[in-house]
Order: sequence, then C-alpha cells, then structure tokens
Amino acid sequence: MKKWHFITTLTLLFLSQVSATDLDISLSHDSEKEKMKRAQIIRLIEQHDLSQWWFTDTIVIDESIRSPFSHPVLTLKASMPNNDPAGLSQLLHEQIHWFEDTRQKEVENTISALRKMYPIVPVGYPEGARSEFSTYLHLAVCLLELDALAEVLGKEKAETVIATNGQYFYKWIYKTVLKDQAKIRTVLKSNNLYI
Repeated sequence: MKKWHFITTLTLLFLSQVSATDLDISLSHDSEKEKMKRAQIIRLIEQHDLSQWWFTDTIVIDESIRSPFSHPVLTLKASMPNNDPAGLSQLLHEQIHWFEDTRQKEVENTISALRKMYPIVPVGYPEGARSEFSTYLHLAVCLLELDALAEVLGKEKAETVIATNGQYFYKWIYKTVLKDQAKIRTVLKSNNLYI
C-alpha cells in the first residue's frame, strides 16, 4: 500500500508540473545569450513545479527588447541567464499577466479597490508603470509575483528578489508591495484575483 501511494504521488507530481517538451520557445536572433536564457527557462521548470502560475506555453526570447512583456506573446529579454531567482521572477511576472488577462471583471474590481487605497500613484519609469491603470495593475501582478516566489524559493529569498527588482524598475510599486503586502493580498483575495 505504501509503495503504491508513493508511485501515485510521484505520478501526480510529474503530471502537475510544466514540461519542457510542451513549451514552444523561440529565439528571435538565435544568439548565444538567447540560447542561455532558453536553457535557464528549461532549468527552472525542471527544478520547480510552476504549474500553478503557468498560463501560456508560447515564449519568445529576444535580446533586442528593452524589457519583457506578456502580450501578444510572452516575450522575455535574454538577460540574467545565470541568475535563476531573477529569471524566475521575470518569467512568473509575465505568466501572471496572462492569468489577469482572463479575469477582466476581477481586475476592474481590484483596481477600483486599489485606487481607494492609493489615490495618487506614480506613472512612468522608474517608479511606476506606463500608465495609471498599469501602475494599479502592477500592484496586483507584483504581489502575486512575490507570493509565487515565496512559495517556490521561500519568503526571505522572495522578498530579496522583489527588493532587488525595485532598485531598478517599478520602484514605487515593488516598495509598496513589500510594505503593504498583507493589505494588497486581502484586496486580491476579496476580488477573486488571487492565485
């Protein structure tokens, strides 16, 4: 009985994980940097069960872009291929955008609640996102990113990664997420926008 339980658990674990063979990862320039980034993505999904935060299997790696983006196709910059916590953060962040894209009403309700908490938010690099709406949206995305990282890497490492990100971009957003994470998490949960 115990042996069967172990095999069943192992099978369920395997089936629940994202598989590298199911991914469609294309390289824009087929450069060495892009190949290293692809290897990092494969390494991350082989080392960690990311299925809970996985919403698209199509990924483009493009060393020429300024920053990663989620739509129309999840596109990652070929940066930090040897810094797995940072690479994981980037990958999860863009996957979470795909999650939110399927929940428009929940996003609207969440942003409405966040507007009441933070009536004035920064817009533009490096403090905020490209628009007021996007800054509010990123409060949700970055909180989910923090919580996903905490589940995969542990709370302390996750907060370190988020704090490091916040030294370079989305400075106000990441700082606010770290400071007010419990309040923002409550807003997401109450609006059914929590993974």
